Amino acid sequence: MAPFTGPYAPFLRVLGFKRWALNQQMCRVCVRDLERHSGGAEVPVSLVYVDVRGSTEIAERMSASEFSDGLRRYLSLVGAAVDQEHGVIDHMAGDGVMAMWIPGFVGRQHPKRAVKAAIQIARSIEAAVDAGEGFPAGVGVHTGEAYVGVVGDTGSRDFTVVGDTANTTARLSAAAAPGEVVLSGAAVAATDADTSTLERRSLVLKGKAEPFEAWVWKVSDPVPLEV
Repeated sequence: MAPFTGPYAPFLRVLGFKRWALNQQMCRVCVRDLERHSGGAEVPVSLVYVDVRGSTEIAERMSASEFSDGLRRYLSLVGAAVDQEHGVIDHMAGDGVMAMWIPGFVGRQHPKRAVKAAIQIARSIEAAVDAGEGFPAGVGVHTGEAYVGVVGDTGSRDFTVVGDTANTTARLSAAAAPGEVVLSGAAVAATDADTSTLERRSLVLKGKAEPFEAWVWKVSDPVPLEV
């Protein structure tokens, strides 16, 4: 509900209600206020995790400045796709990015928005790689209950998502080859995605006692849902 548009937006921007650069769905004042409070709730959430493949080898072949430039372009592509589907960047850890879609922000279509963003991320990154300007990456998508809120102590608080759903999303990304989006069964079911052209895999994910069933979309595949 941040007032980014409308007749009162110019006045409110003077008061600090401007879009936060990291998350276009949140305002700077909101973020500063969050830092003064702790707490959150367990809610349904859809998550996307993106991670560069072979980053150590890539960095070894170029200077630190060149790697930094490439990383900046990669993060820009991810951020643009997340913003387009009204998601929130949860955190960046090196070349890994977690983004989340919360019902309170985007409504009940959060799983579909997450899958659409994941597909756009994979496509954009693959196009950049083909042009010799990008880093290859794998993408994971999952939907489930997670704790969303402000965690940490004074001076180190962060608005984030934690729990098994978040961990599983990162594990799905780790199982994705360059140009692949690995979708959990929950994400597929929540979006009514067409699985007829998708590859089904039984994955052994780190920390999971049982094999995890997932579907794999590749950039050469038809889009499995209406975009």
